[in-house]
Order: sequence, then structure tokens, then C-alpha cells
Amino acid sequence: MIKRTSKLMFFKVRNFITLRPLRYWLRHLRLLKHMRPIIEELETQINSDNTVYIFQVQMFDSRGTQCFNGGAERYVTDLADVLVGCGYKPVLIQRGDADTGLWHKKIGNLNVYGLPFDDDYMIALPLLKRYKFVVYSGAIGWGKKLHPNIMISHGITWDSYNETTPAKIIKQIFDDVDKLVSVDTNTISWLRTTFPSDFKDFDAVYVPNYVDTNIYHPIQKKKGDKITITFPRRASPERGYWLMSAALPPILEKYKNIVFNFVGFAHGSSIQNDILRLETIYPGRISHCMVGPDEMPAIYQNTDISLIPTIYSEGTSLSCLEAMACGNVVIATNIGGLPNLVLDGFNGLLINPTGYDLMRALDTVLSDSNLQAKLSANAVNVAQAFDKTIWQKRWKQIVSNM
Repeated sequence: MIKRTSKLMFFKVRNFITLRPLRYWLRHLRLLKHMRPIIEELETQINSDNTVYIFQVQMFDSRGTQCFNGGAERYVTDLADVLVGCGYKPVLIQRGDADTGLWHKKIGNLNVYGLPFDDDYMIALPLLKRYKFVVYSGAIGWGKKLHPNIMISHGITWDSYNETTPAKIIKQIFDDVDKLVSVDTNTISWLRTTFPSDFKDFDAVYVPNYVDTNIYHPIQKKKGDKITITFPRRASPERGYWLMSAALPPILEKYKNIVFNFVGFAHGSSIQNDILRLETIYPGRISHCMVGPDEMPAIYQNTDISLIPTIYSEGTSLSCLEAMACGNVVIATNIGGLPNLVLDGFNGLLINPTGYDLMRALDTVLSDSNLQAKLSANAVNVAQAFDKTIWQKRWKQIVSNM
């Protein structure tokens, strides 16, 4: 307690001597003066009083040249279709690049604008005036919020493998949120348990992620001995890459009829080099590729087992739902919203986030063809409960009440 008091006193004295709060305030005023005409130009270009602003830090890279095709990006693109169907003009505002200036792209029904403010992007958002309501995509610190608003939680964003976020910071994320739409029950339960008095009457609704079962569905496969295992996501630490790296070698040694596919961007040289190492050790049995969204149904339809071994910060994974809808045997960790999708032993296997548990689950499935058939059939049936049409209907109800 004494140590904490001394630390607080140090910061107060430092701020008084250096005039840090005053300098911050003056910088803030200068930024607003610079930002205001750019925001006015933006709203002149949009030229609509029926706008719904969607705020997401990234849809494209900061220069607007490359679109990220992750789950959050697909989510807001589909949400834009719902908004258009309700008579609104959806406009996504993201962080841009000061050198590039204000830029504009369009994906389907979604107009995307990059603000040339880099790290100060969020300071500019409260300057927007012409809108019906706004959507904050992602449970992060957005600062001063516009009203009326909806915040979408794509999973517990403060979930980290190595750090503990102070409760005060987490609570501030949800200050002035009019309505929370969470893709999993984990986030809502966590908030109610951690802040029982503050969140007792909080307007939060669970709307799980979805899959278009008209596109993602099983096909009749040719019978053969080969079994294809796929990791259908970004190869990154939080998505469980290193768990797979540890679990795969003993499985590949034991079952010679297995081929393994990494499908998605590989983050960082360590992971990229490790994939090359595995490809060298098991030539012709391990592959890595990146494909567009239109090619993913075929990937799943030619896969037998899909792995979703997330270790932190997970919602109700679109990849998990797509794999289930195509009849894949899904092995997922009991992290975030994945238990909302997978009933252990019924439509997939839920495991602890360790390499050993992943290896053991793979061994269990590979050694039991009857279990494979049961999990596959049930996965297809369960996926029907998460059909995209249900998600669209729920969002239309939310939008109609704004």
C-alpha cells in the first residue's frame, strides 16, 4: 500500500513539474483544429443523413491497398448488407495514413474511409455529426463515444497469454455503451461476474457468429485411405500454432496416411521458418497456402479434421462453424466462445490448450472411425442452428430498435 501511494505521489509531482496535463490538452486542441476540416470533407463526400458509421481500427492496411479477410472483416461486410436492407447507408471509418491522406474504398455494400490520423484516429471520431447511430466493432478503448451506439464484442480482447489487464481499464471500455452485441456468452458472463453491480442492468445480447450453410456444406468424397487435417486460420501464437507444431510430429509418425494443410497467413519469421522445417521433415505431407474467401468452402469440403486450438482471445470462431457445416471433425480448445459451438464428444472434441491434449485428441479420433462418423454427422446438424439467416434476423431486430 505504501509503495503504491509513493508511486501515485511521484506521478502527481512529475505532472505538476512538467505541466504534462496542460501540454496534453494543448496538443489535443491542435489536433482537433487540424482534424475538423477533414471530417467535414468526409461527411460532404458521404452526403447522407441516413448514415450508420461502423468504427473498426483496420479493414484495410493504413494506405488502403490491402484488405484483411479475417473474421471481423467478413462480419462487418455482412452487417453492411443487413443495414442496407433496413434502409441505411453503412460507412466504415478506419485508421489511415497521414502521408496518404483521406482515402475511400468499397466492398459490396460497405463504403470504407481511411482517416489520415494514424494513432490519433480515435480522437477524430467524436467530430462526426451526420448519422443515425454508430457501431463500434471491437471491445477496445474507443475514448469518448457517440450516441446512440452499439458495441460489438468479437471475443474478450483483453485476454492475453502474458499480461493481466487492470479491471479499471476493462470497465472503461464499456463506459457509455448503449447496447453490447457479443458473439459469445463468455464475454457477457465475465462482465456480469466481475462487475456485478455495474453490469446488472447492462443492455447486452448474445448473437453468435454464423455460417452460410448454402455455401458451406458436405460433399460426397471419394473413399480412400488418405486423411486430410487442416488448420484453417492465421498461423499465429494466439491461434495455437505452437500447440500444433508440438502435436503434429508424433501423429505424422504414427499415422502414415495423414496429410496436413496450413491455410492462412503465417505471422512472423519464427512461424514461417517452423512451417518450412516441418515441410522438410515430412515432404509431400505438409503444405501451406493462402486462398481467397471464395475458395474456402472447397478447402473444408476436402478436409476430414479441422483444428481450432486457440490459446486466448477467441469468440465464436467463423472457421469452426464453417468446418462443422462441411462435416469436418472439429478439435477445439475450451477457450472463449468455442464451448458455445462444440459439445465435447457430440459434435467435436474440446480440449485444454496444450500440445499434449491436442496430440491425444487427434490420436483418439484417428483410431476410431465410428467416432469420426458420429462427430462429423452431428457437426453438420449443429451448424444449422448457426445459419446466417438466423444471424441476419437477429441483427434486423437490433437495428429496428435503434
